[in-house]
Amino acid sequence: MEVQLEDPAQEIKRLRRCISDLTSLLALPAIWRGSEPSQIVQTLLDVLFRMLSPDFAYARLSDAFGVMPVEILRVAEDSNINLSAEDVRNMLGDPLAAYSQGSLPQIRNQLAVEGIAIVPAQLGVHGEIGVIVLGSNRTGFPEKTESLLLSVAANEASIGLQEARLLSEQKRISAELNAENQMWPVLTEVEIDRARLYGRVRRVEIGEILYRPGEVGRPCFILLSISLEIVQPTINGERLVTILRPGMFTGEAGSIAGQRTVVQARVIQAGEILEVRPEDLRTLVAHDASLSEILLRAFMLRRLMLIDRQLGNVVVVGSQHSADTLRLREFLSRNGHPFSYIDLDMDDAYRNLLDRFGIAVSEIPIVIGNDGTMVLRNPSTSQLADSLGLNDNIDNSSLHDLIIVGAGPAGLAAAVYAASEGIDALVIESHAPGGQAGSSSKIENYLGFPTGVSGQELATSATKQAQKFGAKMALARAIIQLRCQHRPYELVMNDGTVFFARTIVIATGAYYKKPTAVNLDRFVGHGIHYGATFLEAQLCEGEEVIVVGGGNSAGQAAVFLSQHARKVYMLVRAATLSESMSHYLIARISGNPSIELLCNSELADLGGESALETVSWVNKLNGEVRSVKAHHLFIMAGASPNTSWLRGRVALDEKGFILTGRDLPLVVDSDRSPLWPLSRPPFMLESSLPGVFAVGDVRAGSVKRVASAVGEGAISVSMVHRALAEL
Repeated sequence: MEVQLEDPAQEIKRLRRCISDLTSLLALPAIWRGSEPSQIVQTLLDVLFRMLSPDFAYARLSDAFGVMPVEILRVAEDSNINLSAEDVRNMLGDPLAAYSQGSLPQIRNQLAVEGIAIVPAQLGVHGEIGVIVLGSNRTGFPEKTESLLLSVAANEASIGLQEARLLSEQKRISAELNAENQMWPVLTEVEIDRARLYGRVRRVEIGEILYRPGEVGRPCFILLSISLEIVQPTINGERLVTILRPGMFTGEAGSIAGQRTVVQARVIQAGEILEVRPEDLRTLVAHDASLSEILLRAFMLRRLMLIDRQLGNVVVVGSQHSADTLRLREFLSRNGHPFSYIDLDMDDAYRNLLDRFGIAVSEIPIVIGNDGTMVLRNPSTSQLADSLGLNDNIDNSSLHDLIIVGAGPAGLAAAVYAASEGIDALVIESHAPGGQAGSSSKIENYLGFPTGVSGQELATSATKQAQKFGAKMALARAIIQLRCQHRPYELVMNDGTVFFARTIVIATGAYYKKPTAVNLDRFVGHGIHYGATFLEAQLCEGEEVIVVGGGNSAGQAAVFLSQHARKVYMLVRAATLSESMSHYLIARISGNPSIELLCNSELADLGGESALETVSWVNKLNGEVRSVKAHHLFIMAGASPNTSWLRGRVALDEKGFILTGRDLPLVVDSDRSPLWPLSRPPFMLESSLPGVFAVGDVRAGSVKRVASAVGEGAISVSMVHRALAEL
C-alpha cells in the first residue's frame, strides 16, 4: 500500500515547532531550581497548555515528599466544554486511575463525546501528569510529536521533582538543627487547627499582661494574630527575652511541671490568641505526637536558654569558698532552675553592701528575688524549693496510686511508665533528679547515645518526660519514716508532711562510702566533693585534684576533670580496674597523660585550716606515703544504700540493701523485718511488704548500671498494676 506523505511544508513547520518546544522543555530545570514540588507542576502544566493545546491538563503527586498528596487540575480558557476543575476531578476518579485509561468510559458517558483522548505520563515515582482532549475535531490526537513532548516533559519534571525532594529534606534537616528555629518555632495553620480542639480563642488588647513572674498554672498561649514581648522584670528595670509573633506560642519547661512562671508576657499587638489550660496542654501533648515534639523541644530549649543567659527569677550572692553557696548553686543547677550568681570574692560593691547591712558570714549565701520581694539568708534547700514554688502543685491530702521514693534513673523510669499508663504517680526526691548518676559528667555506654550523655541531661529529659504524662514531683523532700501497719501506706517527710500511697516503689539508690582513715566531714563543702559536674570543674581549673574510687563514676569523673585540672590523681584500693570499671573507661584513663592511676592506694591524711590544702595517701604494698598540694578531693568509692528509714519495715541484707522476690528469706528476724504475709509468692521486685517494690542500686543483687536501673524501674510498673488490682 502506498504511504501518503504529509505536505513537506507542514512537516517542516511541525519539526521546527518540536525543536522549539524541546528547547523550552530542556530549559525548565534551570527555572525549577530551588522550587517546591507544587511550583514545578504548575509551571509544567502552563507549558503543556501552550505546546499541546488540550482542553484539560492534570497532575497528581504521591506523598513521597512526606506531605499530603498534591492534585492540580486545569481547564483551558478556550475549551468548548464548560466544565470546572471539580467536574474533571470527579470524572478522573481515584488518584492515578487515569493512567490505566479506566476513566475514559466514565468521561464519555458524562459528556456524550466520542472523540476523546487522555494522554498520561508518569513522573517517575512521584505521580503522573496528563492532558485530555475532547471533540471530534482532534480525533487524531495525539501525534507522535505531541507524545514525544509529553514524555520529555515528564522525564524532565521527574528529575526536577527528585531534586526538589532532596532540597526540601535538606531544608528540613537544617531547620531542625537550628536551635533558634526549634526554640521559637512557628506553627502551621494545620498544626494550629489541631491545637484548637484543646483551647479557646479570645481577644486581647495592647498592654494586656498575660502572665507575670511567680504565677502558677498559667495557660499556654498560641498567638493567632497578636504579638507579645517576653520580658523579665528586675529591680533595675526590664530585660527583654524575646518577641513572639503570630504562629508562635508561650511557655517553657516549667509549664509542663506546673511550676511558677519566671518571665512576663505583654501584648504589643492586639488580636486573637488560643488559650490552652495546663491540664488541656498535658492532654494535647499526650494525644498529638507531632505537636508534642514541637512543644516539648521548644520548652526545654527555652529553659536552657534562660539558664545560659542567667535569666532566672533569683540571684545567689555568695562565695566560692562557702560550702552553702556551692550547695545552693548545685541544687539550682541540678534542678534546671535559671539563676544569676554574684561572687563576693570578685565583686567589691556587693561585699561592701553586705558589710554595711551587717550580714554575717554564717548568713551567706543570700538568695534574692529578681523583683526584690524575696530575700533569704542561707536557706536550706527545702526552704529555697518552697520559696521558688517548685512544690506548689503537690497535694499531700490525696491518696496516690503510686509513690516513687527517689528520682534517680530507676525512679524516673518508673514515673514515666506509670504516668504514661494512667497511674496517679508522685515522685519524692530529697535533692534533685538524677540521683548518683545525675552527677556524672558523661555516660558513654548508655544505649542510644553514641556520643555519650551527661547524667544531668539524661535526668532532665526523663523528668520532663514523666511530667508530660502527668507525674508529679516533690523536690528537696526526704522521707524519714514508713508507716506500714495498714494500707494505704503512710510516708512521713522530714517536715512532718504525710503522704498516702496504695503502692510504693523505693528507688533511693546508694551513696558513696566515706573512707574511715581520714576525717572528711571537716572539709565537706570546702574541698570535698561527691559529684563531678561543670560546677565543680570550674573550681578546679588549672589545679591538681584527687579522685578516690575504681568504679565507672570515678572513671568518668577522672576523664572529665582532666579536661579542666592540670593533673588528676586517681586512687584505687584494688590492684587493677578490670573488675570494677568498663573497658572503654580503662582505655581512656590509661591513654590520658593528665591522669595518674595509683592502684593499691588509700587516703592517709588531709591537711588545711578552713579549707582543704593537702592530701596524703599510702601505698598498701610498700607502705610508702605520698602528699600533694590539692584543694579538691572527689570521693566516689563504694556504695551504701539509703535505707536507714526502712529498718524493721522491710527485709534487708547484711549490708542494708533491700531483699526482693526470690531473695526474700523464708524466716526473718522480727527485729529486722516482718515475714511475708500473703499466700501468694512475692513478685520479682517486691519487698517483704506487699505492694512495696525496690528498684535500682538500693535493691540487693542489682547491677550497678544506669541501663539496668532504668529497666527495673520500667518492669516494676507492670507489678504495680498487679498489686493495685489486688486492692
